Amino acid sequence: MFDTILYSSFETKNNGNQEYPMNPTYSTRYTLLERAKSQSDSAAWEELISFYRRYIYVIIRSMGVNNSDTEDVLQQVLIELWKYLPDYKYDPEKSKFRSWVSVVTRNQVISFVRRAQSHLKKLDRAQQQAQESYLSTIKTPEVDEIFQKEWELFLSNTAFENIANHFSPKALEAFQLFAGGMKVNEISTKLDVKADSIYKYISRIKVKLVEEVQSLKSELDF
Repeated sequence: MFDTILYSSFETKNNGNQEYPMNPTYSTRYTLLERAKSQSDSAAWEELISFYRRYIYVIIRSMGVNNSDTEDVLQQVLIELWKYLPDYKYDPEKSKFRSWVSVVTRNQVISFVRRAQSHLKKLDRAQQQAQESYLSTIKTPEVDEIFQKEWELFLSNTAFENIANHFSPKALEAFQLFAGGMKVNEISTKLDVKADSIYKYISRIKVKLVEEVQSLKSELDF
């Protein structure tokens, strides 16, 4: 898939165990978290959760919950996050804030499945079979397995959306085709653009994409 290729092809790595001083963005996000924990600062809560709402949605959908149920589960996740946020102990040496968000989301999906299963007896046989079939498709895999993948995809796709207005529609299309596995000469023919120009499109978008992913990591991954 396009989004998978985007991230796996262009992710950059940190340099070993080298330590860096706390940057202003990190400090700002930590301060925002502390303000939100008081539960008296609704603006801080809304700003904090706005960064993660879409990620939560992606996790729920990736676990197999259908579109009509996802919003209900999402709202329950937000309720749980708000309810337990004052007790949350932030320790970056042990776990990141988004890891806690991920675990809460997973637990709410599991709770949703259990509630749905308890209601099966109230349905007729045909409805039971349909609901059982649906519930069996909802996955509850290991936390690290799914959440790291979804976080990476979330960052790469968000980064691509953020940089899109810096490039022409044709350049973006060329990049998407390339990320999807099409060869440069094929893209050149399809778009009626010289191969040299296609290479330039791809190179420039790669650079900008990597920069944006790194920026999002520093902003959101605390």
